Amino acid sequence: MNIQFHIKNLLYRHDCVIVNGLGGFVAQRQPAKLDNGYFLPPRKILTFNQSLKKSHDGLLANQIAKEEKVSFQIAQQKIKGFSEKVLEALEDEADLYLKDLGHFKMNTEQKLVFKPDNRDWLTEAYGLPKFKIDQIVVAAENPVAETSAKPNATSKVKPIKEVQSRPNYWKYAAVGIVAIGIAGFIGYYQKDIKAYNIAEQQKAEKLIDQKIQQSSFLVTEPLKALSVEVESKKTGKYHIVGGAFRVRANVDKKISQLKKEGFDAKYIGTNKYGLHQVVYASFEDKLKALKKLSQIKSQNNPYAWLYVKEL
Repeated sequence: MNIQFHIKNLLYRHDCVIVNGLGGFVAQRQPAKLDNGYFLPPRKILTFNQSLKKSHDGLLANQIAKEEKVSFQIAQQKIKGFSEKVLEALEDEADLYLKDLGHFKMNTEQKLVFKPDNRDWLTEAYGLPKFKIDQIVVAAENPVAETSAKPNATSKVKPIKEVQSRPNYWKYAAVGIVAIGIAGFIGYYQKDIKAYNIAEQQKAEKLIDQKIQQSSFLVTEPLKALSVEVESKKTGKYHIVGGAFRVRANVDKKISQLKKEGFDAKYIGTNKYGLHQVVYASFEDKLKALKKLSQIKSQNNPYAWLYVKEL
């Protein structure tokens, strides 16, 4: 059973794949940008976080169980065995390579050091090249020089009256047209970059909102409306959502329930569908949020999800 094969496939569709006993592979998105005259397309790079080794969200185990047609428990055992083999191998080897993922080594503090393969995990941007605009401009402004053949000294050449040289307006016009075309292309590409980044954000929000619970409670009688204020101070942009409701009165019941369970629950307002969202907690750090989300999904609510938004 090739565990890293399943990890690789999941990373193309998910931002984090946790390997219980080893850590978490985290794919971080980098937006398209201009850098010193270069167009750099959007990409997704791979990092590794060992602090997630005790977390377990079931993503990898479910994938293995489904693809290998084994039980969830057997899949968990296979993951545990894989992690143990990796750690044992690093005791004997200075460098361990996992195909399609990258290299692992153990430092002097017995911490895992990961160097990823040079691979772009963002499938939507596959094939977009990096290129330099200056090279295009130089090529346009420096056409290949025309070669001239000198007449043979012995040949008779009919003298031609010298024509007064004039500015080559056609040459400058051609260069101007090329420059305008390049400027237009740059503007279009910059606009396309911005549109792509916005589309990526909207796609992520749509995927998250697809998991929204329409209601976790059934209200049989009208409840007295309570004033619920959105937390005004900055609490971080990574929110672990416990519920989203059509009826605002359900917000109070959910907050009360989560606070009884020991969470600092709060109301963060409505999403673009008009649903009122209640969160377990909010974080500035994405990895901390993912770690807490994994814990909540395994111990409290398997339907909790991560919502990313600056409040």
